[in-house]
Amino acid sequence: MVTPTPTALAEFEPLLLAELLVLRAAAAGGIAKVGYRRPRGPTPEVKLRGEFLAFMARGGGAGAPVVGRQLQIMGACVVGRLELTDATLPLSLWLFRCTFTAPPQLGGAQVRGSLSFGDCALPGLLADGCQVEGDLALNAGCNVDGAIRIARARIGGDFDGERLCMGDDGAAHAWRQTFVADGAQVGGDFKLLGGAETIGELRLVSARIDGDLRAATARMTADVNAAGARGVALNLDRAVVAGHVMLDAGFSAAGAVRLQQTRIGGDLDVSGADFDAVGDAGWGVDGAALRLDRARIEGTLTMRRLQNPLQGASLADAQVGALSDDAGTWGQHHVLDGFVYRRFGPDAPTDAAMRFDWLVRQHGDHVDRDFRPDPWRRAIAVLRASGHRAAARTLALRREQHLRAIGAIGRETSTLARAVRRGVHALFGALAGYGQRPWRLLGWAVVVWALCGAAYWSAADRFAPSPALLLAAPRLAACRPDCAQLPLTMPAFRPLLYSLDALLPLADLQQERLWAPVRGALAPELEGWLGTPLLRLLNWAESACGWTLALTALVSLTGLADRDRRD
Repeated sequence: MVTPTPTALAEFEPLLLAELLVLRAAAAGGIAKVGYRRPRGPTPEVKLRGEFLAFMARGGGAGAPVVGRQLQIMGACVVGRLELTDATLPLSLWLFRCTFTAPPQLGGAQVRGSLSFGDCALPGLLADGCQVEGDLALNAGCNVDGAIRIARARIGGDFDGERLCMGDDGAAHAWRQTFVADGAQVGGDFKLLGGAETIGELRLVSARIDGDLRAATARMTADVNAAGARGVALNLDRAVVAGHVMLDAGFSAAGAVRLQQTRIGGDLDVSGADFDAVGDAGWGVDGAALRLDRARIEGTLTMRRLQNPLQGASLADAQVGALSDDAGTWGQHHVLDGFVYRRFGPDAPTDAAMRFDWLVRQHGDHVDRDFRPDPWRRAIAVLRASGHRAAARTLALRREQHLRAIGAIGRETSTLARAVRRGVHALFGALAGYGQRPWRLLGWAVVVWALCGAAYWSAADRFAPSPALLLAAPRLAACRPDCAQLPLTMPAFRPLLYSLDALLPLADLQQERLWAPVRGALAPELEGWLGTPLLRLLNWAESACGWTLALTALVSLTGLADRDRRD
C-alpha cells in the first residue's frame, strides 16, 4: 500500500465523531476516549473507520500529527479492515476496549514501538512476519474469536496474553490452529496468565523466547475430530526458551501438550497442572497427554501435586538436570526409555517402593515382552550416586524379581539352557539377593557350618586318623578320637572345627588332613554300594557349599553379577 501524502487527511472528510476525537487526542499526545466500555456495535458515537486508523498509525500527516510517538484510543468500534500489511509504524499503537469488525492486518509490518489490544474484541489478528520493537499485548480480557497468527514475528519485548480469551466462533473445526506463532522470536517473556483461555491448537513450533514462558492458570482446550479423538492443545515442539517454562498453578489442558525436541535453559514446572481436564486423555491421537521426547531441560523438571496422574506421558530420550515428582504424578503407559536425569529433586521420593511402582507403570510392552532396561539402570544409578544406596540395592533386587516373573531370564535360549539359567538365577537370588544382599551369604555359611558340625558331633566316634596319616603310623588304624595311642602333637578331633575346615575353601585347619570318616560306620550296605562313607559325602557337599558361597561372595562384592555394570 502506498504511503498517504500530506493531503491524505482530506480524503477522509467529513470525519466521524470518533475520528475527530482521535485526531485531537493525537495532536495533544493524549488518549482518545471515544467510550469507556467496549462497544457492542458501530453506533455513530463510537464508529471509527479502519482506513482512518491505518492512516493515523502510519504517523498521520499534515493536519494530523501524532505527538509523543504513541497513538492511544479507548472505547472505539473499528469498522472495515485495519490494513497495515508491510507498513512501517513509527509509533506505538495502544487500543483499549475497542471492538473490531475485521481482523487487523499486520503481516510483515514494522512497528517501532509496541502494539496493545487490551480488553479489545477481535475476530482475529493476522500479523505473520511482523516486527515489533516493544511489546505485543492481547491482555486485560482481550477476546479473540478467530485465529491469531504471528508466525515468524519478531517481538523485541514481551508477548502479554494475560486474561486473553480465545472464544469459539461457532463453526465446526478439525484440528483448528487458533494461535500460530511458529518460528516467532520474543525478546522478553511470553505470558498467558490470569486464566487465559484458548480453544484449538496453540502453536509455538520452532519459536524462540529469550525470557520465560509463563502460563500459570491458563486453560487450553483442543478440538475433537469426527472419530472422537482430541487433538493438541499446546505445541512447543523444537521451541527454544532461554528461561523457565511455567505450566503450573492450575494450568489445564484438554488435549495433548507437546514439547518434543524443546530446549529450555531453566526449569519446566508443571506443579498443580491438569493434563486431563475433561477426562479423555487416552482418546488423543497418540494416547499421550504430555510429550517431552528428546527435550533438553537444563534445570529441574517439576511434576508435583498434579490434578490427575499423567496418562501416557512420553519422555523418550529427554534430558533434564533433575526430576522432582511425587507418587501421584504417574498414571499408566508412560515411556521412559532414554530418559536422562542427573538427580532427584529435594522433595522427590527416593524409596525403592515408589520408584519400582513408577517403573512398572511404563508402556505395557516395555516392562514385559520388549523389556527396556535403560529406565531401571538410570533410576538405580541416580539413587546410588545420591547416597540412597539401600534403595538402589532394593530396586535392583526387585528388578531381578520382575524379570523372573515375566519370564525374561533365558527367554531367547533353548529349553535346556533356559532351565539352567533360571535355576542359577533362582539360586543366586536365594543366596545373595542377586548380588544386592551379599551379607545373606554369611547367614547361609553359619547355617551350613552349624548343621554339618552337628552331624559330625553326633558321629564323632566314627572318625579315625586319615589314610595319609596311617601310611606313616599303621598302628593308629584302630584309633578313634578318644584313643590313648594318638600322638600328643596330633590335634584332637573337633567337630565344629572340622566343619569349618571343610566349609572354608583353601583353608587348612588340620582337621580334614588328619581325620577322616570310617567306611561302613553308618549304613554299611548303602556305603558299600556307594563306595564311600556317608559322612565323606556330607564332607564333600559341605566343601561344595563353601566354594559356592565363596564364589557367590566374590561375584557379588566385585560387581561381576551387577547387570548395570555387566551389560
